[in-house]
Amino acid sequence: MSDPSERPSESMPGPDTSGLKPLSNAEDMPLSNPSNSELSRIMSRAGITMSNGFPLDDGDDDDEEEVDEDYVAVDQEDANDFPYWFRRPPTHHRTKLDELHPFVQLLSVSNIQDCVEVENAFPEEERCSRDKFIYRLTRCPELSLGLFTLPVIEEDQPKPRATLVGHIIATRTSGPCVTDGSMKLPKNWSSERWTFEEGQAVGHEEGGGTIAIHSLAVLPEHQGKQVGSTLIKSYIQRIREAQIADRIAIIAHDHLIPFYESFGFESRGPSKCQFGGGGWVDLVLEFGPEQ
Repeated sequence: MSDPSERPSESMPGPDTSGLKPLSNAEDMPLSNPSNSELSRIMSRAGITMSNGFPLDDGDDDDEEEVDEDYVAVDQEDANDFPYWFRRPPTHHRTKLDELHPFVQLLSVSNIQDCVEVENAFPEEERCSRDKFIYRLTRCPELSLGLFTLPVIEEDQPKPRATLVGHIIATRTSGPCVTDGSMKLPKNWSSERWTFEEGQAVGHEEGGGTIAIHSLAVLPEHQGKQVGSTLIKSYIQRIREAQIADRIAIIAHDHLIPFYESFGFESRGPSKCQFGGGGWVDLVLEFGPEQ
């Protein structure tokens, strides 16, 4: 609110009237044309035309009545608040994902137990084992991604440990699609850099041009909150911008094909993978020469 002493309309220079009594017939006395230059300057800056000391009315009575119907009185103290209301951005409608206060980051061996719990969202025969998590998060953690939630706490409370809500776990393979071999846990992987079975590499192949996603899982209580969508979009963007692979491949059941197709994956037909009993479809996202 502005200081009243700064309002020129409330403090105008004039003759000293101290000691003078008001005239009883002041309302009947004619007013002369004001000669005060300061008053004229103020009225001119305000866009008010004066005639014989009175402001001229630019409109007729009918127009004035129409304006009055839509006129809303504004208290002077509130006038300065209006620019804020006009310039503030549109209100963001919070989603269920916003309520998680999510953030994504790479996973490590410290997140193994978290991943085991998230993986329980799958049927038992389709879950990644603890040993596979240890292998993949030790050999190629840069190909993983987790979405975490961290509750809002008071300043005087200790910082809690973030909760893993969903994850993506992957390895590299030289083939164009996910295979049973790429999903295997190599024997003696901690001491051997490469493992071959029947002339075929198994497990993670360093330098392979395909990122083979073996798990995209979300905790059951947080499904339906766009956690999976956020994860896969972030993952694709990271791999594309890093330019470290030619494609991303995954296997999925029929009901999830539209979900992956919405992110650019293409169906390559039934997969040869028999993991978890089979019945999978190969899906591939090609980056092309220009990523």
